[in-house]
Amino acid sequence: MLTQFAVGRLEEQLDKYDEWADRFEDLPLYFMTFHGQQSIRTVIDTMQHAVYVYDICHVVIDNLQFMMGHEQLSTDRIAAQDYIVGAFRKFATDSSCHVTLVIHPRKEDDDKELQTASIFGSAKASQEADNVLILQDRKLVTGPGKRYLQVSKNRFDGDVGVFPLEFNKNSLTFCIPPKSKARLKKIKDDNGLVAKKPSSGKKGAMSQISETCSGQAPNPCQPDLSKPSR
Repeated sequence: MLTQFAVGRLEEQLDKYDEWADRFEDLPLYFMTFHGQQSIRTVIDTMQHAVYVYDICHVVIDNLQFMMGHEQLSTDRIAAQDYIVGAFRKFATDSSCHVTLVIHPRKEDDDKELQTASIFGSAKASQEADNVLILQDRKLVTGPGKRYLQVSKNRFDGDVGVFPLEFNKNSLTFCIPPKSKARLKKIKDDNGLVAKKPSSGKKGAMSQISETCSGQAPNPCQPDLSKPSR
Protein backbone atom coordinates (compact mmCIF):
# COMPACT_ATOMS: atom_id res chain seq x y z
CA MET A 1 0.00 0.00 0.00
CA LEU A 2 2.90 2.34 0.62
CA THR A 3 4.09 1.74 -2.94
CA GLN A 4 0.62 2.57 -4.27
CA PHE A 5 0.39 5.68 -2.11
CA ALA A 6 3.77 6.95 -3.29
CA VAL A 7 2.95 5.98 -6.91
CA GLY A 8 6.38 4.43 -7.29
CA ARG A 9 8.76 1.85 -5.87
CA LEU A 10 10.41 3.30 -2.79
CA GLU A 11 13.14 0.65 -2.80
CA GLU A 12 14.56 2.52 -5.76
CA GLN A 13 14.48 5.86 -3.90
CA LEU A 14 15.20 5.08 -0.26
CA ASP A 15 15.94 8.72 0.53
CA LYS A 16 12.20 9.45 0.18
CA TYR A 17 11.00 6.48 2.24
CA ASP A 18 10.71 8.35 5.55
CA GLU A 19 8.82 11.19 3.90
CA TRP A 20 6.20 8.92 2.34
CA ALA A 21 5.99 6.77 5.47
CA ASP A 22 5.16 9.85 7.56
CA ARG A 23 2.48 10.90 5.08
CA PHE A 24 0.99 7.41 5.05
CA GLU A 25 0.95 7.35 8.84
CA ASP A 26 -1.17 10.51 8.87
CA LEU A 27 -3.90 8.91 6.76
CA PRO A 28 -7.08 8.05 8.73
CA LEU A 29 -6.83 4.33 7.93
CA TYR A 30 -7.66 1.55 10.38
CA PHE A 31 -7.41 -2.19 9.84
CA MET A 32 -9.45 -4.94 11.46
CA THR A 33 -7.18 -7.70 12.72
CA PHE A 34 -9.32 -10.44 11.22
CA HIS A 35 -8.20 -13.18 8.88
CA GLY A 36 -10.20 -16.00 7.38
CA GLN A 37 -13.65 -17.06 8.53
CA GLN A 38 -15.27 -14.69 11.04
CA SER A 39 -18.62 -14.37 12.71
CA ILE A 40 -20.72 -11.63 11.14
CA ARG A 41 -21.73 -10.48 14.62
CA THR A 42 -18.08 -9.97 15.59
CA VAL A 43 -17.37 -8.05 12.40
CA ILE A 44 -20.42 -5.80 12.82
CA ASP A 45 -19.54 -5.07 16.46
CA THR A 46 -16.01 -4.10 15.42
CA MET A 47 -17.34 -1.82 12.68
CA GLN A 48 -19.77 -0.14 15.07
CA HIS A 49 -16.95 0.43 17.56
CA ALA A 50 -14.80 1.99 14.83
CA VAL A 51 -17.60 4.34 13.80
CA TYR A 52 -18.19 5.41 17.41
CA VAL A 53 -14.53 5.84 18.43
CA TYR A 54 -12.79 6.89 15.21
CA ASP A 55 -15.74 8.39 13.29
CA ILE A 56 -15.21 5.99 10.39
CA CYS A 57 -17.28 6.81 7.30
CA HIS A 58 -16.20 4.05 4.87
CA VAL A 59 -15.60 0.35 5.52
CA VAL A 60 -14.18 -2.09 2.94
CA ILE A 61 -14.81 -5.83 3.34
CA ASP A 62 -12.54 -7.97 1.14
CA ASN A 63 -14.00 -10.43 0.52
CA LEU A 64 -17.35 -11.98 1.35
CA GLN A 65 -16.54 -15.59 0.43
CA PHE A 66 -13.28 -15.54 2.41
CA MET A 67 -15.07 -14.20 5.47
CA MET A 68 -17.80 -16.86 5.26
CA GLY A 69 -15.35 -19.76 5.05
CA HIS A 70 -16.21 -23.26 3.87
CA GLU A 71 -17.66 -24.88 6.96
CA GLN A 72 -21.28 -24.28 6.00
CA LEU A 73 -23.08 -26.69 3.74
CA SER A 74 -23.70 -25.63 0.17
CA THR A 75 -27.45 -25.55 0.81
CA ASP A 76 -26.95 -23.03 3.63
CA ARG A 77 -24.41 -20.78 1.95
CA ILE A 78 -26.98 -18.80 -0.04
CA ALA A 79 -29.10 -18.13 3.05
CA ALA A 80 -26.00 -17.24 5.08
CA GLN A 81 -24.82 -14.83 2.40
CA ASP A 82 -28.22 -13.14 2.26
CA TYR A 83 -28.14 -12.71 6.04
CA ILE A 84 -24.65 -11.18 5.93
CA VAL A 85 -25.57 -8.79 3.10
CA GLY A 86 -28.68 -7.73 5.02
CA ALA A 87 -26.59 -7.12 8.15
CA PHE A 88 -24.16 -4.91 6.24
CA ARG A 89 -27.06 -3.02 4.64
CA LYS A 90 -28.61 -2.37 8.06
CA PHE A 91 -25.26 -1.24 9.47
CA ALA A 92 -24.74 1.20 6.58
CA THR A 93 -28.21 2.68 7.03
CA ASP A 94 -28.13 2.94 10.83
CA SER A 95 -24.54 4.24 11.05
CA SER A 96 -24.56 6.46 7.94
CA CYS A 97 -21.37 4.67 6.95
CA HIS A 98 -20.56 3.56 3.42
CA VAL A 99 -19.77 -0.14 3.05
CA THR A 100 -17.88 -1.54 0.07
CA LEU A 101 -18.33 -5.31 -0.12
CA VAL A 102 -16.12 -7.33 -2.47
CA ILE A 103 -17.82 -10.44 -3.87
CA HIS A 104 -16.12 -12.81 -6.27
CA PRO A 105 -18.25 -13.75 -9.30
CA ARG A 106 -19.27 -17.23 -10.27
CA LYS A 107 -17.32 -18.93 -13.03
CA GLU A 108 -18.22 -17.63 -16.49
CA ASP A 109 -16.93 -18.37 -19.97
CA ASP A 110 -13.81 -16.43 -20.92
CA ASP A 111 -15.51 -14.92 -23.97
CA LYS A 112 -18.45 -13.53 -21.97
CA GLU A 113 -18.54 -10.37 -19.91
CA LEU A 114 -19.54 -10.44 -16.28
CA GLN A 115 -23.02 -9.18 -15.46
CA THR A 116 -24.96 -8.40 -12.32
CA ALA A 117 -26.33 -11.94 -12.47
CA SER A 118 -22.73 -13.21 -12.29
CA ILE A 119 -22.48 -12.21 -8.62
CA PHE A 120 -22.16 -15.31 -6.47
CA GLY A 121 -25.30 -16.19 -4.52
CA SER A 122 -28.80 -14.82 -4.87
CA ALA A 123 -29.90 -11.46 -6.21
CA LYS A 124 -30.06 -9.93 -2.72
CA ALA A 125 -26.49 -8.61 -2.92
CA SER A 126 -27.21 -6.51 -6.02
CA GLN A 127 -30.68 -5.52 -4.81
CA GLU A 128 -29.48 -4.17 -1.48
CA ALA A 129 -26.52 -2.32 -3.00
CA ASP A 130 -26.79 1.32 -4.03
CA ASN A 131 -23.98 0.92 -6.55
CA VAL A 132 -22.62 -2.15 -8.31
CA LEU A 133 -19.14 -2.00 -9.87
CA ILE A 134 -17.83 -4.90 -11.95
CA LEU A 135 -14.15 -5.30 -12.78
CA GLN A 136 -14.08 -6.74 -16.28
CA ASP A 137 -10.98 -8.61 -17.47
CA ARG A 138 -11.16 -9.58 -21.13
CA LYS A 139 -8.36 -11.94 -22.07
CA LEU A 140 -7.25 -11.88 -25.70
CA VAL A 141 -5.35 -14.61 -27.49
CA THR A 142 -3.62 -12.23 -29.88
CA GLY A 143 -2.30 -9.84 -27.25
CA PRO A 144 -2.71 -8.39 -23.76
CA GLY A 145 -6.22 -8.35 -22.38
CA LYS A 146 -8.41 -5.36 -21.64
CA ARG A 147 -9.47 -4.33 -18.17
CA TYR A 148 -12.18 -1.83 -17.38
CA LEU A 149 -14.47 -0.91 -14.52
CA GLN A 150 -18.15 -1.17 -15.35
CA VAL A 151 -20.81 0.73 -13.41
CA SER A 152 -23.77 -1.61 -13.79
CA LYS A 153 -26.01 -0.04 -11.12
CA ASN A 154 -26.32 3.52 -9.90
CA ARG A 155 -29.23 4.14 -7.57
CA PHE A 156 -28.59 7.86 -7.22
CA ASP A 157 -29.00 9.14 -10.78
CA GLY A 158 -29.06 6.00 -12.91
CA ASP A 159 -25.99 6.84 -15.01
CA VAL A 160 -23.98 3.75 -15.95
CA GLY A 161 -20.92 3.22 -18.12
CA VAL A 162 -17.38 1.88 -18.27
CA PHE A 163 -13.97 3.23 -17.32
CA PRO A 164 -10.94 1.73 -19.08
CA LEU A 165 -8.14 0.72 -16.73
CA GLU A 166 -4.43 0.31 -17.27
CA PHE A 167 -2.17 -1.43 -14.75
CA ASN A 168 0.94 0.47 -13.77
CA LYS A 169 3.47 -2.16 -12.72
CA ASN A 170 5.82 0.42 -11.24
CA SER A 171 3.24 1.77 -8.79
CA LEU A 172 1.03 -1.35 -8.56
CA THR A 173 -2.05 0.74 -9.32
CA PHE A 174 -4.82 0.85 -11.90
CA CYS A 175 -5.29 4.14 -13.73
CA ILE A 176 -7.27 5.51 -16.62
CA PRO A 177 -4.93 5.12 -19.60
CA PRO A 178 -3.52 8.36 -21.02
CA LYS A 179 -4.74 9.64 -24.33
CA SER A 180 -3.22 7.77 -27.20
CA LYS A 181 -0.96 9.60 -29.58
CA ALA A 182 -2.68 11.62 -32.24
CA ARG A 183 -3.26 9.47 -35.27
CA LEU A 184 -3.43 10.80 -38.80
CA LYS A 185 -6.71 10.07 -40.49
CA LYS A 186 -7.67 10.31 -44.11
CA ILE A 187 -10.96 11.97 -44.82
CA LYS A 188 -12.90 10.88 -47.86
CA ASP A 189 -15.51 12.98 -49.57
CA ASP A 190 -18.90 11.77 -50.69
CA ASN A 191 -17.47 10.44 -53.95
CA GLY A 192 -14.97 8.26 -52.15
CA LEU A 193 -12.00 10.43 -53.19
CA VAL A 194 -9.40 11.60 -50.75
CA ALA A 195 -9.95 15.24 -49.90
CA LYS A 196 -7.05 17.54 -50.57
CA LYS A 197 -5.82 20.74 -49.04
CA PRO A 198 -3.04 23.17 -49.88
CA SER A 199 0.15 21.79 -48.43
CA SER A 200 3.38 23.40 -47.46
CA GLY A 201 5.53 22.79 -50.51
CA LYS A 202 4.01 19.52 -51.73
CA LYS A 203 1.34 19.47 -54.40
CA GLY A 204 -1.67 17.26 -53.84
CA ALA A 205 -0.86 16.42 -50.26
CA MET A 206 -3.67 14.54 -48.54
CA SER A 207 -5.69 16.32 -45.89
CA GLN A 208 -4.93 15.05 -42.43
CA ILE A 209 -6.43 15.68 -39.03
CA SER A 210 -4.43 15.43 -35.86
CA GLU A 211 -5.46 16.10 -32.30
CA THR A 212 -3.47 18.75 -30.49
CA CYS A 213 -3.47 19.81 -26.91
CA SER A 214 -2.02 22.71 -25.02
CA GLY A 215 0.19 21.72 -22.13
CA GLN A 216 0.67 18.30 -20.60
CA ALA A 217 -2.29 16.26 -19.41
CA PRO A 218 -2.19 15.53 -15.68
CA ASN A 219 -1.44 12.01 -14.58
CA PRO A 220 -4.54 10.63 -12.78
CA CYS A 221 -2.32 8.45 -10.60
CA GLN A 222 0.02 11.20 -9.44
CA PRO A 223 -0.77 12.46 -5.93
CA ASP A 224 -0.88 16.10 -4.95
CA LEU A 225 2.61 16.99 -3.74
CA SER A 226 1.82 20.63 -3.07
CA LYS A 227 1.23 19.94 0.61
CA PRO A 228 4.38 19.93 2.72
CA SER A 229 5.23 16.67 4.36
CA ARG A 230 5.15 16.33 8.09
